[in-house]
Amino acid sequence: MLYSLPEFFETFGSSILTLGWLLAVWMIFWVAWKTYLLLKMVDFESAIEWTYFQITMPGDTEETPKSMEGLFEFISAIHKNPDFNEKYFDGYLEAWASFELFCTQGVAKFIIVVPTAHKRLFEAIVYGQYPKADIKETVDYTLRYDWKDLRKKFEIWGSEMVLIEDDILPIKTYKEFEAKLAEKIPFVDPMQVTIETLTNLEAGEEFWVQVLVRALDGGVIKQWEMRGEKRIAEISGQAKKSKPGFWENFNAFFLALPGELLSILFRGPLDLEQKKEEKVLRFFNPADSAKMESILEKISKNGFKVKIRLIHISPPGQMKKPNIGRGISTFKQFALGHLNSFKPDGETKTNGPNFIMRDRRRLLREKNILLNFQWRNFFGTDSGQIMNAEELASIYHFPVKYVSAPSVERAKAGRTSPPPNLPYA
Repeated sequence: MLYSLPEFFETFGSSILTLGWLLAVWMIFWVAWKTYLLLKMVDFESAIEWTYFQITMPGDTEETPKSMEGLFEFISAIHKNPDFNEKYFDGYLEAWASFELFCTQGVAKFIIVVPTAHKRLFEAIVYGQYPKADIKETVDYTLRYDWKDLRKKFEIWGSEMVLIEDDILPIKTYKEFEAKLAEKIPFVDPMQVTIETLTNLEAGEEFWVQVLVRALDGGVIKQWEMRGEKRIAEISGQAKKSKPGFWENFNAFFLALPGELLSILFRGPLDLEQKKEEKVLRFFNPADSAKMESILEKISKNGFKVKIRLIHISPPGQMKKPNIGRGISTFKQFALGHLNSFKPDGETKTNGPNFIMRDRRRLLREKNILLNFQWRNFFGTDSGQIMNAEELASIYHFPVKYVSAPSVERAKAGRTSPPPNLPYA
């Protein structure tokens, strides 16, 4: 039965208005719930208590970045699946830890910041991987600076460091820093380059590096692995083409119709016989083969959400652009041209805005990067990028014994296990 427009609105108008109101109410409810959940997440993060550990290693330590890789793997122990109320009403966020490097003129300190609720677990993990480590509780070195004193008592440059390509592609890891032909020093430690670069400063200058690491739910890791497998299938030419939907077929038909009519007019009827797809033997170039192998190797290991921050501080009027470049260059040593590398995040780097209200916008970014560093801010459930433990251990690990940098604070005597015959009361 056909309706005229007035008849249609007379018949169905009330139903449409009712559904419209229901949709409007649902939208209002959804926005209110999202706002409420956001505020609860802020409260949840603000309530976290932190413990600050300074880690020093003796000069004769035998541990390599492999030990640090094991340490990162154990972070999964603090993972907890939230229940229904925690996920949808309490603003629950997965726990995370911060691995930091605090550099001043000629001195580099390794700091680990952990939730106080898990501090004993982290002590056990560190001692398990580094039996000779000296672990001491310390205070937050970042609180010596207040954002209200920006550009008055100090200047700051900062940025988050992000991956240039998709996070299924790996960076250069510590395994590729091995000097295979060397006999005395078989490993060129990338941490030595980082320390030498970030401690070569003038008085009053500082560099801070922060690597936030959060354990992931198994479902999120599985989705990440599936993205990697899909990318491998695309590179190898084995990706299955998704069938077009109704609208895609409809649009394709009308777009192709004029051309097909002209083709019939000038060349005769169409040959409706379907052509069989011929299988073509494909040869991969070395870059494609290396990329597929590297993706597979990365996603075969446990993944973690990661957020990296880099900050440079100097006295007022003494900020040097070459220092900023040197800070960024410490991350360039992990670059692989055909795979992945780091760059400063254009949304957070403090010298990013160049036009409209430039100074005000730069000052706001300086404030944000400082406060986010001090709060160890890893807000939200989708924030950060996924990296595996091998990549993390390449970026941040305690110096191996081959590192001769005088800037590294070394432990005089590490903690060891007590003798088995020790008498006790």
